[in-house]
Amino acid sequence: MKLTQLCAFAGALLLSGAANAALLTGSAGANPVEDFSGAGSVAFNLDLRDFSSTTLNFVLEADDLQGPLSFDALVRNLAGADLGRFTFSLQGIRFAGAGSVTPAFGSIKAIEAGATAAVIDFATPEYAEFQFGDVFGATGQADWLLDTAGLQAGDRFSITATVPEPSTAALVLPMLCMGLMAAARRRKKD
Repeated sequence: MKLTQLCAFAGALLLSGAANAALLTGSAGANPVEDFSGAGSVAFNLDLRDFSSTTLNFVLEADDLQGPLSFDALVRNLAGADLGRFTFSLQGIRFAGAGSVTPAFGSIKAIEAGATAAVIDFATPEYAEFQFGDVFGATGQADWLLDTAGLQAGDRFSITATVPEPSTAALVLPMLCMGLMAAARRRKKD
């Protein structure tokens, strides 16, 4: 009987620990998200199949209020297009501290870290993925921090990932070049 009670107690502890974490309640957008958030941390993988916005909605639990929340994300560029700029925007919560950004192949031109937005400009485009924060526990990398001061368990916040749309010139230029090449071929044939 005591072993059964001990197992029930251990199970209750595990369940109560799982319930006290930042909870992803849903996401909006076409890009898939894999959530790894836990007590005191917001962590996820975002797969950019296209460059549309993705919004993740979270609710705070009691254990998230012990101090700032750590925030990290692995952003994978599955679209294969050149990623030149990326933004994480916050609603309902603010940044408490900036962390690291580590591209796989591109390089960073600038990072603008404000109270409610982090904007990453790549000097050379990122075609694969980048780490926002300390995703893999590497030396020299640090998580971004989210400020929970004044917030309570049950409060909601959202994180929106945005890639700017390519400019009209960037869309028209390749089509114009293709048209000029086709016209040049026609002239050569005639």
